[in-house]
Amino acid sequence: MTKKLKILFIPRWYPGRVDPLNGIFIKRHALSVATKHEVAVLYVSADPGMKGSIYDKEFVVEEGLHTCRVYYNNSVADIPVISTIVKFFRYLRACKKGINLLSEKFGRPDISHIHVLARTFFSAWYYKYFYKTPVIISEQWSGYHAEDGLYQGFFKKMLTQIAVKNASAVTTVSESLRDAMLSHGLKNKYSVIPNVVDTKLFSPFATRTRQGKFRLLHVSNLNDRAKNVSGMIHAIAKLSEKRNDFEFHIVGAGPDRSISESAAKKHNLLNRVVFFDGIKNAAEVAELMRDADLFILFSNYDNMPCVMVESFASGLPVIGSAIHGIKEHVKEGRGIVVTPGNEIALVHAIEKALSTIDSFDKNALHEYAKKNFSYEEVGERFNSIYQKMLQK
Repeated sequence: MTKKLKILFIPRWYPGRVDPLNGIFIKRHALSVATKHEVAVLYVSADPGMKGSIYDKEFVVEEGLHTCRVYYNNSVADIPVISTIVKFFRYLRACKKGINLLSEKFGRPDISHIHVLARTFFSAWYYKYFYKTPVIISEQWSGYHAEDGLYQGFFKKMLTQIAVKNASAVTTVSESLRDAMLSHGLKNKYSVIPNVVDTKLFSPFATRTRQGKFRLLHVSNLNDRAKNVSGMIHAIAKLSEKRNDFEFHIVGAGPDRSISESAAKKHNLLNRVVFFDGIKNAAEVAELMRDADLFILFSNYDNMPCVMVESFASGLPVIGSAIHGIKEHVKEGRGIVVTPGNEIALVHAIEKALSTIDSFDKNALHEYAKKNFSYEEVGERFNSIYQKMLQK
């Protein structure tokens, strides 16, 4: 039996009081590791709404995860260079406060596990420098991809290069993200470990009888630049000129919801063919996926969308853009991929899928999700890397 290790997750994004859904996929990675080891989380975040204090910290045990959150007030006078230095100093002090609290409540970790670079490396470097604690990096940020292009800036690149060079292992959620990081000269031994899905919550109905129209579904943060929700609506408008036996339901909220709603209004589809259902919790999303016929994911760029693996687990085939982590998993029997941005191709793919909808095996889709994305499977993959790290 594998000895239980103390694993410290240091995430860039994580659910907290500023945003309870931020980085939920990272928390799922932590929960997968917790199936085999003892896990703590150190999450440091700015909180612009803080009043009367500079720092605030809490320690709770959530779903078995020893969770330390430290918030700092980043509302400072906007003075060039000076304000940046002050914010950075407050971040570092918040990290140290979290480390001190974890030392008291959790003890010294055996491994530091960074999720998303770059400033998260400072806390991991503390343990590496003083206690020789090995570091693993898990990256999920799309900024390394050329389509996104946010991997820029001297300081960010320098710190990222130092972090990757000094890590004992690096994981990415897709092969394409690994290749993008390597293209930037970020060399290390990489492993691909995907996002996690709760295959008990996300599962197909034992039997389902379709009533009424086909239901097409999309779930995201409605970031139009990345997810291209308006492009989906333009395609749906073209499809609605040919047939009227479907509805398109959009779940989520975000900065660009108004853009998407405007596109639906322009085509006279809003609340007639296209429906915006707002934010739903995980159980509600699972229910919607069980009751849908197709999931649509027309992203301009993406890594390893959690909604894709949730769809598979729900027995729901995916029509997705032929990019990155999507094309790595949307294969024959699991859906159809189309050229990103090609609305005509999206229309044809939806038509083809609907005409052969009963050929998709819901149970086979669910089993694919269990085999590749379950808590137990992902936890075992991380465990294998941890054991190798400690043998060095």
